Amino acid sequence: MQQGLLSSVLLSALLLGAPVVSASEMTPNRVETLLQDEQVHQKVAQLLQYVIEDNIDSLNFALERLSLPQQEVTRYLLLNKIEHQQIILTPKMAVFVEQQKSMVPTYQVLERGDGYEFSVPAFNYPAIASRLLKQWKQDQSTLDFVLKAERGELDLQQWLSGNDYQVQTREALLIRELDSLSAEAVSGLAKQLTEEAVISWLPSSEVMVRLAQVSEDPEVYKLVWLMRADFNSQQELSRLAKVADEFSIEQIIHASQNPSLKEHAFKQLTRIRPMSQETKAFLIERMALKDDAPLVAQELARQGYTSWLEELVSSNQSVRSSAIMNVLSQ
Repeated sequence: MQQGLLSSVLLSALLLGAPVVSASEMTPNRVETLLQDEQVHQKVAQLLQYVIEDNIDSLNFALERLSLPQQEVTRYLLLNKIEHQQIILTPKMAVFVEQQKSMVPTYQVLERGDGYEFSVPAFNYPAIASRLLKQWKQDQSTLDFVLKAERGELDLQQWLSGNDYQVQTREALLIRELDSLSAEAVSGLAKQLTEEAVISWLPSSEVMVRLAQVSEDPEVYKLVWLMRADFNSQQELSRLAKVADEFSIEQIIHASQNPSLKEHAFKQLTRIRPMSQETKAFLIERMALKDDAPLVAQELARQGYTSWLEELVSSNQSVRSSAIMNVLSQ
């Protein structure tokens, strides 16, 4: 009974003594003066050291001892320093930042314009706290992805499942961080797709292309070329043509088996100089086919290979001479 009475008394005292938080207007000049105050900056430097030491108790105690408006500008400048110095938040410090996000700034600045007038926080530390927490959550997700991938514990299909936002966020993370993984981790992710007896699921073409680039696994590229052609696969063909090594040329040739990529593959192959003997042999093979001969001949003519085309018409009976002559006559 006494304990309950004491609790009631304390609660009443807190309620009666608690200041009512209401917005107070502050002039822009006053805001600027506070932001430049040397004593405030000294205090921020002290508090920043508490952040680095992960000493949240001392940090909160020191902040609460400050009177307004110094307390509010100090919160703002401290979070600003954390953001600009890209200080990595510990779990305890993330809790502190979460607390700042939920606070309501006391001081407002009135902004006037042509026909409008509205108030904005003089020291908008909740906005900075929100950005810091967003980055922290992203960092945590990145760390989780890297550790699971390196340990071989990342189930790619399960990890890339969820609502559209979750999938898009994780795909972006994978594309961004894939080349930071070890070769073994990348290979492990690739094998989840290439070693399946029946392919019932594949990530988006953007993810598949990035996985192919980083892994340089022919089996991953094989899956990319089997997928429906889109901007990502076309861009990859263009990139491979710029690399133009033996592996890249081989992949462009394989990509031409996809009817939707065929024309683009021929275009990229004819642009590579000097043209390898393997490429020449492949293009001659394609010019022996009714549907492909006009496409290949057209691209070769555009790239200045008219003399070679004329030579083929007169010396190679396997090519579709009529299709080539039709291109040359245009």
